[in-house]
Amino acid sequence: MSLPTTATDNLIFVDPSPVARRLLWHLFSIGTRRVGQSDRHERFEKPGAHLFWVQSGEGELEYKTSRFELKRGKKVWLVDMSKPRTYLPTPGRQLTITGFRFGGPGLEFWHEEIRDEENAEFTLDDFKFVTRTQSELLRMARRRPVGWEWQVHMRITEMLGTLLMSRGLLVSPRAELPPPVIRVLNAISSNPLRDWKAKELATIGKVSYSGLRALFQQSGQGTIHEHIQRARLDQARLLLADKRLSIKDVAGQLNFSSEFYFSHFFRHHTGMTPTDFRQHLKG
Repeated sequence: MSLPTTATDNLIFVDPSPVARRLLWHLFSIGTRRVGQSDRHERFEKPGAHLFWVQSGEGELEYKTSRFELKRGKKVWLVDMSKPRTYLPTPGRQLTITGFRFGGPGLEFWHEEIRDEENAEFTLDDFKFVTRTQSELLRMARRRPVGWEWQVHMRITEMLGTLLMSRGLLVSPRAELPPPVIRVLNAISSNPLRDWKAKELATIGKVSYSGLRALFQQSGQGTIHEHIQRARLDQARLLLADKRLSIKDVAGQLNFSSEFYFSHFFRHHTGMTPTDFRQHLKG
């Protein structure tokens, strides 16, 4: 639960349709919050992510292991609502933030790619795009015309694309990668449930293990081991989203020797147990 606070909200809350929850980026709430003193929120208090910026006042955001200065400008912040966070207005002043809370399939992948635990802050050159998007989302949330959830999905997609562009995270087309790397990426993608070994992937790539390792690093793919683990983690999340599968079933499909080792793997990479992750999805 939140600690006592003088925060006041001017928010519109949205209950997404089942289709929107499963397939689209969707709104949970949108509007403004005014914070007069320390406002702390615990893990899993609300679902989704919160994209916001400062409308007036100044303060700080404590998020995971980082601390960010909050003030007006061309900056937005994106935080994972499953993590603890504290909004700290400058003493004697009120901090007003505005933005929207949203969810969607694969949201955890976004947090992972943008490394929000290191830097949840984005600087955007075209800040009018941000305020224009907020106005359009607010209008749709109020009026809810025919097809409005699809329009919300498109606006949030454009916003997230802008965040990616600001960080330079949209990589070059795969065709520009070395052929051995392409062969290995295709092999992993075609059978992501398999417990791949780096040396067998070198055989698929038709190069030595040391050669493949060097090509991966030179082409910006990280290490071979990281890519294998990331592919397995992505599949684990997708399988856990299927409530018909037990955690033991998921571990078996991913070729873990036991549910215990799978749970250890999942918690090591995500900071939560498979059960916690499922509870988060229910939220």
